[in-house]
Amino acid sequence: MARFLLATVVILGCVANLEASFNCIGTNGDATGFPKEVCYTEKCTKAIKDHIKFEFEAAFLYMHMGAYFAQDTVARPGMTKFMLESASEERSHAILMLDYLNKRGVAISQDLQFNFSEADIPAEHKKALTMLVALEAALKMEISVTNKIHNVVKECEHDYHGADVFTNPILDEQHEGIRKLQGAVQEYKNLVHGHSESVAMVDFIFDQKILKESL
Repeated sequence: MARFLLATVVILGCVANLEASFNCIGTNGDATGFPKEVCYTEKCTKAIKDHIKFEFEAAFLYMHMGAYFAQDTVARPGMTKFMLESASEERSHAILMLDYLNKRGVAISQDLQFNFSEADIPAEHKKALTMLVALEAALKMEISVTNKIHNVVKECEHDYHGADVFTNPILDEQHEGIRKLQGAVQEYKNLVHGHSESVAMVDFIFDQKILKESL
């Protein structure tokens, strides 16, 4: 009988540990009654919280470049439109992630802090931006963010909902954005090749194309 009780305690202890890893233990230590499949894992939610900052940083840099091209001394409305729309998309990704954490009952506390300064702007963004440098910088940034999203999906491998949120629609939008930027960079280079005598004309043509047709 004693052995049976000991075995029962061990089994219950293992179940409690399993449930705890999925945050299925109530505030008073009592079981919530939810199966582990509907509870979240700390490993996944931490990765999501950490990633939100990258999305806001990407939005901040897009806004920085958009403001640069909006200046009256630069006046590239197409690039301004693209950069500011991209900033809005990155912010929407961050908001989607925050909404997801709320949906799963994850506490949003002061561990989400964003302290941006001039030091957060990469060196190439502080210089006078050309259209090609800006497009290539955006492409590099999108690839970097996408790689980080892959890491989040890996951390959420046992939390299927968390992984799904990042793969659809976020990862799909990232891949689509990368493909468009790759095409834009090549199209710009093709224009330069055909009009090498006047880069200013290339900038005007390409900017108008973005303004009228989007990127």
